[in-house]
Amino acid sequence: MVRRLLNWFVADDTGQYTINNLVAIAIITLVCASSFDVLSPNMEAATHLVDMEVKDHAASTSSGNLINQLFWVAMIGLAGYTILRDPQRAKRIVVAQWPLVVICLLAFASVTWALAPNIAFRRSVMLVFVIGSVFAGVSYLRRPEQLLLILYRICTLALAFNLMALALGNFDKDGFFYGIHGNKNVLGAIALLAILFGIASRKLFTTQINRLYNGAYLMLWLLVLVISVSKTSIALLFVVPALVFGVQVVATNTRLNVGILMLLAFTLMTLAIFIVLSLYNWHIKEFFAQFMSDPGLTGRDYIWAFMLDRIDTRWLLGHGYGSFWGIGQQSPNVVYGRSYLTLLNQGHNGYLDLLAKLGVIGMAIYLLVLVQFARQSGQIQSTHPLLFFLFWILLVITLFHNITESSLMRGSHSMWIIQLLVLTSVARICADRRLQ
Repeated sequence: MVRRLLNWFVADDTGQYTINNLVAIAIITLVCASSFDVLSPNMEAATHLVDMEVKDHAASTSSGNLINQLFWVAMIGLAGYTILRDPQRAKRIVVAQWPLVVICLLAFASVTWALAPNIAFRRSVMLVFVIGSVFAGVSYLRRPEQLLLILYRICTLALAFNLMALALGNFDKDGFFYGIHGNKNVLGAIALLAILFGIASRKLFTTQINRLYNGAYLMLWLLVLVISVSKTSIALLFVVPALVFGVQVVATNTRLNVGILMLLAFTLMTLAIFIVLSLYNWHIKEFFAQFMSDPGLTGRDYIWAFMLDRIDTRWLLGHGYGSFWGIGQQSPNVVYGRSYLTLLNQGHNGYLDLLAKLGVIGMAIYLLVLVQFARQSGQIQSTHPLLFFLFWILLVITLFHNITESSLMRGSHSMWIIQLLVLTSVARICADRRLQ
């Protein structure tokens, strides 16, 4: 019975699987289920910042979650077990994405200059646990394509829980549906990812999945995405695939790397914005006002101005990993912030948060991570065209997400987990190709 269920779960005969293959399935399933809130669905009303005092909020965000910590201890324990059984395979994949290792080392080194060394150390350990678990899970899967099917299965459970939450009336005080995720924008991001996993599974596993059920799955997640009223996620569902497809067509015709063209496109877009600002003598807020009714992005401009001011004081190495937000009464936003800034635990911009944590050095190493991905993705385009296309879409979505939200190197945030899965999957496929 268990074997038949497992065969269905990964759409393969698992009778010939090694112990490492089976443990890898368990790791990926549990990690993804945790990051997508399936293991702990939120069926209660979302907490509003106005309901909390500064001292209470500071205390709650600086303390660790024991259950979450035990979960990741278990995950790294399973990861360590697989690595000890076959260390050479893990080593090849780690070497293939070495900048991530450097980031972990920098995070640990930052404990020496962190504002809260104990918290920085604890969060650095968690960073290693998360990255290490994902690395091991991806490394020892029987086939890299199984990752998408596992994500598809997890999103099926997330869909069921969200439909239950809809029946229970999980709406916030403004009337927005947030499902099991506590926030409508998080729900929108999960729905966006779930739709992509459903489409990819339909293409990759044409005979192994029920197409009628898959159609219903896609329609229901589209419904959830629409009622989440997450305008960013709805826009990304159409914009990002079109952008990646367009860049891929140009790259094919010019024989240039997709990553180089993507970087060129973003550079030209940024340059065009600065030219417009100069011509019309506009502030960036005035530029946004030409396209949206809320150019301040619901107060994010105030948050970003504060962050830039604090980053300027420690621009090279930052304030220490995990040592800017949520470190109690000594958090910079509590000490120097005003109004709602004192109640925040992120800067609503992943790149500014990374600069605040690890400075320009940390940002430079993260760019190396992306360069490594871009270089390696070109090597899998001919052998895994669908994965190549999907991985680029997922990466760009996570990068866009961090413009207005913060998920880079942030615990087990779903967008960070997805980015890690993409980075390590491409590294794994490249490492496998070198052995052939």
